[in-house]
Amino acid sequence: MASAIAKGIGDAYEVIIVARDLKKASSLNFKVISYNEFDMDNKNIILAFKPYALEEVAVKLKGKARWLISVLANTTFEQLHCIDAQNYIKIMPNTAAQFKASATAYLMENDLYKDEILSLLSTFGKAISLQNEKEFDIAMVLSGCAPAFLALVAESLANAGVKNGLKNELSYELTRASFESFGALFNHIHPAIIKEKICSPAGVTIRGVEALEKRALRGAFFEAFNASLNK
Repeated sequence: MASAIAKGIGDAYEVIIVARDLKKASSLNFKVISYNEFDMDNKNIILAFKPYALEEVAVKLKGKARWLISVLANTTFEQLHCIDAQNYIKIMPNTAAQFKASATAYLMENDLYKDEILSLLSTFGKAISLQNEKEFDIAMVLSGCAPAFLALVAESLANAGVKNGLKNELSYELTRASFESFGALFNHIHPAIIKEKICSPAGVTIRGVEALEKRALRGAFFEAFNASLNK
């Protein structure tokens, strides 16, 4: 996620990566420095590492940040206070940030630098405001995890096309185009209505929908959502 965000904002902001492994981080083609070299006083910070490392990182950071954005899952504002900042923002983008197409759920602790923060978030996709930490934890699954669920759907459809005789490249091209078509429809029409309008009486689509319902597709997505939420 760190590299996706860096790529998404890199053409609009100066990005400095603070890392333990300087060699690995340098592959992203941004300026890289060590924790010993970095003073976050009056700087804007984005935390993007595994949540278990928060306290370890906190003791290495010197100064007080203007604002601190956290991409750490299942981490509360109270936990983030181990790093000193004027404002704290929790976000959950997805890896489409690298293409400036992330759906980014966000929650601010206060309104300090609000316009500035929203301007940054908008550089790598659509920012969606949440009201409290409980809501954020739920939304995190949709903004952060759902692309992986949809990737499984896309791969399955493309593989089914190949299984039935399409060339691999063609099957994936058609699947990508179908996702784009659905996205355009979904921007204007409720998904239940989309399905109803496509399914004709005794037609090929309703037969496929019936097969999916027999396999409890809806229930599978509910279980996947809950599994990610309760991690």
